[in-house]
Amino acid sequence: MKKSDPYLQLNLHKGITLTPHNLVPVYPKTFQQQAFNTTLTRRYAVTEENDDDQAEAIIDQQHFGGDKSVLPPSTGKGPVTEHNIEHKPIKPGKQRFRWNLLFNLIVWLIVPLPIWLPYVSNIGAVYAIPAIQGVFVLMWVVIVTLASRTMIVLYRHRNYDFKRDYPEYTDLRHVAVISCYKEPIDLIAASVQTLANQTEVNRITMVISFEQKTPDVEKKIAGLTQIFAGSGFQKLIFTVHPFGRPNEIPGKCSNANYGIRNSVRIIADELGVNFDPEKIIVTTCDADSKFHHRYMEALTSKFMKEKTPHAVVFQAPLLYNWGLDGATFVTRVTGLIRETLMMGALIPFNINTMSIFSFSLKLCIDGNYVHPAYQMDDIICLIRWMGVTRRRLRTPCIPVPVLSGPTSGDTPEMDITEWARQARRWTIGAAEVFHYFVVKAGRMPFLPAFSWGMCFLTYYGILLCSGGLFGISALFSMLFIVQDIPDYISYTMYGLAAGQQLCFGVMFILDVFGPRLMKVKENISFVRNFLHFILTPVVLLFYSLVELYALHEVAIRGKDVCKHGASKKATLATAADVA
Repeated sequence: MKKSDPYLQLNLHKGITLTPHNLVPVYPKTFQQQAFNTTLTRRYAVTEENDDDQAEAIIDQQHFGGDKSVLPPSTGKGPVTEHNIEHKPIKPGKQRFRWNLLFNLIVWLIVPLPIWLPYVSNIGAVYAIPAIQGVFVLMWVVIVTLASRTMIVLYRHRNYDFKRDYPEYTDLRHVAVISCYKEPIDLIAASVQTLANQTEVNRITMVISFEQKTPDVEKKIAGLTQIFAGSGFQKLIFTVHPFGRPNEIPGKCSNANYGIRNSVRIIADELGVNFDPEKIIVTTCDADSKFHHRYMEALTSKFMKEKTPHAVVFQAPLLYNWGLDGATFVTRVTGLIRETLMMGALIPFNINTMSIFSFSLKLCIDGNYVHPAYQMDDIICLIRWMGVTRRRLRTPCIPVPVLSGPTSGDTPEMDITEWARQARRWTIGAAEVFHYFVVKAGRMPFLPAFSWGMCFLTYYGILLCSGGLFGISALFSMLFIVQDIPDYISYTMYGLAAGQQLCFGVMFILDVFGPRLMKVKENISFVRNFLHFILTPVVLLFYSLVELYALHEVAIRGKDVCKHGASKKATLATAADVA
């Protein structure tokens, strides 16, 4: 086989059974099933380093029938990685001086301030500590206000027919990419089923992207193929991302990058000269995602109304009410906080997308897809594509919610352990991509880059990492260190504490309405709900402690800790069904 022929396509017609005797696995694999016929196509990519040896092992002419054809290599630069697109090598973990150290600096400037300031100026501490605490409370007031506004928008559109906003003959297509690893097939099927239930299912190319190390990957593909054979998808594609590719780290970034690239190749081959990335919208999600049945039509409507659809990333509000009523108070409170922060901060201030988001394929291609050497695909895509558009990307809100699975464990102890692992990973990922942003910020005009960087630092570095810890140090200082505190200052501190708790109360009120939009039935007594409400500051405190640990871990160990540890989702498969 020639070196220039890196792809071999095998057409396996109906009736042929794949067994270990007539199939030798060669990576990467792509499994493609077209919903409108009975042909199952498998593509085997062969790297240029050893393709001659691998090609000889791919096919035994005595066992395989059907036509064999060679697909042309994709256009791009570089020899091996990402189908001839080269990425720079990952820098070693011993690289200490990274811009993520700004997070550590912010934490150590803010958190200890109430402890040492009284020794410098007691009168200064009397006024500075309440003032800083007031800023934190003001942040929460703004967030819950904007979150309430977003919830009102969702409720106004709960029965809206978005198809009225665009012509029936529109030639827009959707590509939904779901990244899977060790999740049970029941969980994956439940997520894909919500896409099969879409009112625009006939416009969707469904891409299910597995990992080479996925247990029983062949059985899962066969099972899902059988379940969704007649689902109505425009096309059903399976990809298997190989382990150990150069300049990648295992995780959703590399998995989604591989799945999108291969599905685009398949669609481009099918459409030929009619292939137009400007008319394809990509939605990427996790294996624990349940979509509102009008998500795709709402996205289509939003896309067609947008003045610059190829320079934005669309985000639907995420709700975490997937078995959340059976979770520990730590997991449940964190889920409610994340919902509120998304509706009240991430989307309104265009800070970053989260987990499940949509974008133009043109923007994705121009931005060189998803960077496979990072772990946070949502933030890294936004940063990477800002460099392409040379502007601060907006995140328009899709006015329907999406359910995302919270962390889960079989026992309360395991549930809390998973919660801590995820909090650590999110913090490390945020710090890691901030370094990437600062390095690449020179590609953007100064003001858009500066404004986004400040918002990102304020949200992650000040509000999330420092807010809870500052509250504890401020309380300790005002009780035991600061002297001669006027009564009105004491009452002010009491009022700020009450104001922040009131903001947390709004989160629980929003949670009454959010699940109804997705027809989720929860069983939470008033007593348990009130207890969770009272314990919300405690959860925030422990969350900040995990973040503090994670920031110092990445500061000391560098890139070595930037890995995507898959969350355990087994219990989600047994959670109550969602209509």
